[in-house]
Amino acid sequence: MTFLRKINPARAIMGRLFLWFWATFIVTAVLAVWGSRFFFEELQVNSATPKELQQLERVLSGITSDRAMQAPLRAVLDRNGRAGRGRAIAVDVDSGRVIAAGGPPLREDDRRDVQRIIDQKVPITLNRGALKITGPMFFERDGKRFALFSAKLEAPGENSPPFVLFLCIAIVTTFLLSWLFAKSLTRPILQIQKSARLLSNGNWETRINNTDKRQDELGQLGRDFNSMANQLEKMWSGQKRLLADISHELRSPLARLQMALGLAHQQNVDPASLARIEREAERMEALVTQLLELSRAENGVTNFSSYSLSLLFRDIFTDGQFEAANSNKALDIDEIPKLTVLVDQVLLCRAVENVLRNAIRHSAYLTTVEFTVTETEWSVTICDDGEGLSSEECERVFAPFYRATLARERASGGVGLGLSIAKAAVELHHGAIKAVTRGEGGLCVTLSFPRKLENA
Repeated sequence: MTFLRKINPARAIMGRLFLWFWATFIVTAVLAVWGSRFFFEELQVNSATPKELQQLERVLSGITSDRAMQAPLRAVLDRNGRAGRGRAIAVDVDSGRVIAAGGPPLREDDRRDVQRIIDQKVPITLNRGALKITGPMFFERDGKRFALFSAKLEAPGENSPPFVLFLCIAIVTTFLLSWLFAKSLTRPILQIQKSARLLSNGNWETRINNTDKRQDELGQLGRDFNSMANQLEKMWSGQKRLLADISHELRSPLARLQMALGLAHQQNVDPASLARIEREAERMEALVTQLLELSRAENGVTNFSSYSLSLLFRDIFTDGQFEAANSNKALDIDEIPKLTVLVDQVLLCRAVENVLRNAIRHSAYLTTVEFTVTETEWSVTICDDGEGLSSEECERVFAPFYRATLARERASGGVGLGLSIAKAAVELHHGAIKAVTRGEGGLCVTLSFPRKLENA
């Protein structure tokens, strides 16, 4: 059984392509042959109908009239054949010579057919394709005995399906087979595409289902994707644990360093050197604090409570006004909506504060804050009039430790964690954050939150 599964061509995409297209061509060929039978039929012999006998008798009566006996046989056959809306054919019984008046010469198969049945005592009908021949009836002329036949071209009978029907059947059949084949291939590909998109957006639990049911290349690709996703999830979890552990471990040496600085000040050590050490210690303290905040946000540690937006953002905007004024810049704040929301105060305030301070730092003069409230969500948009970012940088600016080359220099004092903390905090509130460069210059960052978390 295992050997049969190994040699089964349907397990591989190449084998399935071959089998499906082969089946399609076979079905199409069978339909074509079946349909051609109605247009290129073999000889069929049937009894002559009363109507066919009456038409043949009228032709015979016209040929054997006294006036017709004086005219050439070919001309008589032509005139009476047209009168019967067909073609009259006479066969010399003794010699077998066929005389057909009017129209193109008879085909060889039709000539042989009428010669074979000149001894038939009762008239019959021969059908070959679209030609119908009825006869024989006998008459004598100039001492010779002739067998008379009437030939007519007729369309396929009512029971014969038209060519268009067979064409439609062939088209529908090949379409269905090809569609089913394409669907069997594209369904897992689309599933892999969707899973890859979710994984790239940070959904590390994304997996492709039912990969064990397929034994072809696509099934193997799905299993490899799941293996890759498992490794990425482990690496991401390890990175978060590492950041949290490092942040906690750095607290102790920082505390000892600050104690040593205090002792050094008491011992009148060089003030300039102490100021430099103290400055670097403060930067390290800020970095550790931000790392702990990022770790807390990414691990989903929350404490949701109800707050009004005006109370929530009052201190943040007051500090922002002060910071902008000290930098000879302006901060224009839209009216805060009267809205009560259910949020984690620390995380949400940190997110808005990080975006706001980032905008003030990189603005040329003016920073604006606008609010939007709809039936389903509320959002806050913070814009500056600085240099802005490229579209690629707008996508990457929320990554930890990422620093855009044009807008963020080391002199700004940032470490590339502020917007990462904002993104993690917003996503923890089931919201979204995006950065867009304005046409007139500057960057706009929008933080959107669903109103389903609103505490009415």
